Amino acid sequence: MNALDDQKRKAAIKGLINIAIIEGFVLMAVVGIFLYTGNLVHLVGGVIGSTLIFAPMFLRWSSAHGEVMKARPNAGRSGDV
Repeated sequence: MNALDDQKRKAAIKGLINIAIIEGFVLMAVVGIFLYTGNLVHLVGGVIGSTLIFAPMFLRWSSAHGEVMKARPNAGRSGDV
């Protein structure tokens, strides 16, 4: 891989980590609301809502960065076995 592909790969990984962190905070808030209220409907609704919000984000990320992530990191380097 050349330097540009390496930069694109790092940016893709950073974007994925950011999405995962935000989703983690949302799920922690959902669990906190469930523990506060004790109502299972809040937990189930929060998990379904989180899925509806973050699944399209992951799909957009995979369509935008899928090719970069499929590329082998050491494919362009000579001397690798």
